[in-house]
Amino acid sequence: MAPRQLLRRAATGLLALSLAGALCSGAARAAETVQSLRYGVSLFYLYQGDYFQSLTELMVGQSRKELGPHGDNAELLRGGISLSYGMDREAERVFTALLAEPREGVNRQRAWFYLAKVAWQRGQTERAAAALAKAGLADIDPRGNELAQEAAYLRAAIALSQGRPEVAAAALETLPKESPWRFYSSYNLGAAAAAAGDWSTAASHFQQLEDANSSPELKTLRDRAYTASGFALMAAGQFDAAREDFKRVRLVSPVADRALLGHGWAAFENGDAMAALAPWQELGARPPVSQSVRESLLAVPYAYEQLSRPGLAMARYQRARDVLQSELDSVQAAILQFAEGDLASLLQLDVESSNDWLFGDDILPISNQAPYLRHLIASHRFQGAMREMRDLQRIDRNLARADEKLAVLARADAEQQANWERVISGGGREQLEARLFSLSAANTALKSRLADAEASGDGRALADAERRALWRRLEKAEATAQALDAPAAQREMLRLYRGLLIWDDSEQYPDLRWRAQRELAALEDSLVEAEQGLARLDEAIANRRSSNFAPRVVALESRVNNQQQVVSRALLRSEAGLRQVAMAELSQQARALKRSLGQSRLAIARLYDRGSTGMGR
Repeated sequence: MAPRQLLRRAATGLLALSLAGALCSGAARAAETVQSLRYGVSLFYLYQGDYFQSLTELMVGQSRKELGPHGDNAELLRGGISLSYGMDREAERVFTALLAEPREGVNRQRAWFYLAKVAWQRGQTERAAAALAKAGLADIDPRGNELAQEAAYLRAAIALSQGRPEVAAAALETLPKESPWRFYSSYNLGAAAAAAGDWSTAASHFQQLEDANSSPELKTLRDRAYTASGFALMAAGQFDAAREDFKRVRLVSPVADRALLGHGWAAFENGDAMAALAPWQELGARPPVSQSVRESLLAVPYAYEQLSRPGLAMARYQRARDVLQSELDSVQAAILQFAEGDLASLLQLDVESSNDWLFGDDILPISNQAPYLRHLIASHRFQGAMREMRDLQRIDRNLARADEKLAVLARADAEQQANWERVISGGGREQLEARLFSLSAANTALKSRLADAEASGDGRALADAERRALWRRLEKAEATAQALDAPAAQREMLRLYRGLLIWDDSEQYPDLRWRAQRELAALEDSLVEAEQGLARLDEAIANRRSSNFAPRVVALESRVNNQQQVVSRALLRSEAGLRQVAMAELSQQARALKRSLGQSRLAIARLYDRGSTGMGR
């Protein structure tokens, strides 16, 4: 893994926790002071790790102006999430806009530093240097300030890329001796010196990492430094010193294969072929996916040849031929799979995973083909391409879900429209209007009866149908008696009966009045409810006739379909690029294997030419 990748992975955890809080002190407390429902929903998805949905909620809230006082915080979150999805240009635009004018609580130093880091990740050295200069961190004592230490490292890395190692060395000297960034800078200075052919200076820089053991990443970096130092010393002709550096590399290190190979060559070049066999045989027992292991397969029999052991050399060359042939078959099978197979499955990009905040973890596929691509997979460019393809697949899945949801909305809207049609064409409104008229008439009649009863104090006005029928029978009997000149006794009986009904009505008047008032209140409530229902129905019918919901769904479906086509084309381009790079890497390994296989066969032929009989051991 290159030092830049080691830097990125070591820094990811810090950046993951500090972006929002670093740029705006209020963002970290947003959950306690949320004044916008849309912003709160976005934060909910953010804390759940669903950055796509969080970004969606933010952008919808911004377009509808529903974020209230959280506008700046929302922009910060949008910038960070955009960077998490690899949209560094959009993130840079957001951060630059936020820095264009003073804002309360915005940490401008950190903001400019992150912009410098974005530019550095994109390989834009000049822009990175300009943004880093605006951060003003060069004037801060790095001791006790982690951001200033990382800024010093970045300043040194930029200087090295610009061909100014003296500036990088000066930046290195400002770092505390225990700072991990000092170790990274020392490694980079050593690599730059080695590239320039200054082997002694390169070795001295690499050896500065002796105390880099405070974390697994630094231990690996130290192993790489010792390995690089060993090869630099070999180039300078200092073979014994080179062997000592190779010995310092841990056998469990990711670079142990390279160190074992170098250890063997240092001994061999120093004239000790027997000493070279030990590291090479240890290396040859390892899985042959590593180029160093493959090289050792030919180095061991070559050493036996130099030790005048042609029999052992022949056996080892034959073993190397068989192993190399098997590996060549595996690599060619991998080339065929990458040419015709599903790339997402081969690189395990179809596995659902939530993006880690900001840069995210590296994608490390575990498959039969992955070991042949490990150098490629470890590169920043290939990691970025794999992450881009994975993000495109996630966006494609989200668009597919959005298309399904819009289809459901369209069906729901169609069913609602059908319901309205049934209400309108089936006389539903007329029925409701007739019920309203009936309730209104009953209310008016009851009001009149109650007013008459209260004015006269006569309970007859509130009597029920049965009671009113009795009064009608009495009045009819009285009229008949008068017309027939009935006897006085009968008229007296009718008078007494009238008095009895009047007395009864008088006794029941308070109860009848209370019942009438309660019935009137219930009627009035029903009348209000019916009026409101009719008004709502009229409003719904009017809105339905002027509604643009269905056209909006159609427009959204069109937008989603267009975006699906855009994403599909981008996926095809991304897949083609990844497939081409992977196949080129595998093809290069196949060519190297063919060369090694050819060398083993030539060596076997050469030994056969010397004569197989009498061959010593």
